[in-house]
Amino acid sequence: MCGIFAISGKENILDDLFLGIFYLQHRGQQYCGLSAYAGDGIKIKTHRGLVRATFTNDLIGLEGTMGIGHTSLKDRQPLKLDSKMGEFTICFEGNVINREELTKELKGKGHSFYTDSDIEIIAKLIAQEENFVAGIEQMAAKVHGAYALVILSKGKIYAARDKHGFRPMVIGQRNNAVAVTSESCSFINLGFDLVRDVKPGEILEIIDSQFETKKIILSNLIQYCTFEWVYTANVCSTIDGLSVDLARKNLGAALACRYPVNADVVGAVPNSGIGHAIGYAQESKIPYDNVFIKYDYASRSYTQPTQAERDREAKIKLIPVPAKIRGRKVVICDDSIVRGTQMKNDLVVKLRKNGVKQIHARVACPPLKAPCQYGVATRSKKELVAHEKTVEQLREYMGLDSLAFNLLDDLSQAIGKPLEQLCTSCWTDVYKV
Repeated sequence: MCGIFAISGKENILDDLFLGIFYLQHRGQQYCGLSAYAGDGIKIKTHRGLVRATFTNDLIGLEGTMGIGHTSLKDRQPLKLDSKMGEFTICFEGNVINREELTKELKGKGHSFYTDSDIEIIAKLIAQEENFVAGIEQMAAKVHGAYALVILSKGKIYAARDKHGFRPMVIGQRNNAVAVTSESCSFINLGFDLVRDVKPGEILEIIDSQFETKKIILSNLIQYCTFEWVYTANVCSTIDGLSVDLARKNLGAALACRYPVNADVVGAVPNSGIGHAIGYAQESKIPYDNVFIKYDYASRSYTQPTQAERDREAKIKLIPVPAKIRGRKVVICDDSIVRGTQMKNDLVVKLRKNGVKQIHARVACPPLKAPCQYGVATRSKKELVAHEKTVEQLREYMGLDSLAFNLLDDLSQAIGKPLEQLCTSCWTDVYKV
């Protein structure tokens, strides 16, 4: 999970570039970077840390009419290379499954590597061709996995989405400017109108304030990442035609229909569980209220780079509201359960300590049984609490009065896409790509 933003216009785009990537901070909090072109060459700056904290006083020198940016939980991007096509910078989101094989192949051709990151492999594969469109096409033929990327060259931006559509990417326009980004939440406050999603396999060329489709790499298999609607994306975003907020409400309503319970209040594990809880409350007619408040200065726990950091962030970020829960039967809605440690050692403990009578957990997606191979947040099966436990065993392990998960069919209906177009690998342990 990373965030990508690219913009081209007729005037200085620096403030838009900065804010565009700032609005994708939820997709990665470890590193961030910006690159711009102004006619006198391509400039680049990267930082460890959050966008606003690190770039607010370090934007001088990045003025230009074109630019790309990245926010990441894994590595520094953009990456800058000099090639036979000239200088370029590149941002990438996704995961290269056959990284070792491709690294060995490139080393055999005389390439050396500065890092072991996917972005360097992607960039060197592209740079072997005579132009960027051909380079992206040849890279796509060799890479096994998922990608979305943007390239800034001298006077042009290229954007591409993998042919299976794993990672989201959208196009926006306003007067004298065009932008491409991972999520449409970047567009709203910047005055961009959402034009459409970048199609799976599409390669775009952007010049000034216009974009053109240069190639579409066809595939007979579409695999949208369902977890974008369940957890990853910002609720303000619209991804592949569906509002994230509406999708989460639909998922919560599905839980209420399939798993009704006698309770006094519906609450959420914020922030990603809020939409699911509202949908559950509206469908069940049980009032929604603040069971937990997320402390404003805490970060996302799931996207932390190590398990120790994930556990720590999960422990500190949520504060219960005793007056709303004491002596009451509570439905608590969450997007997913990964290791179960937050639910068992933090949420349940806090709720019981503050006098909750009953705890009924409702989870928006099915039990996670396998690691994701198509994004950064990969885990081994042994870390997934549902891999070897039944739902009843999970309920007992976490100390809940009841526990229920949506089914795959519920996901399909809530998102409004055929199940065969949704990547369900993390729930089924079946990898189609």
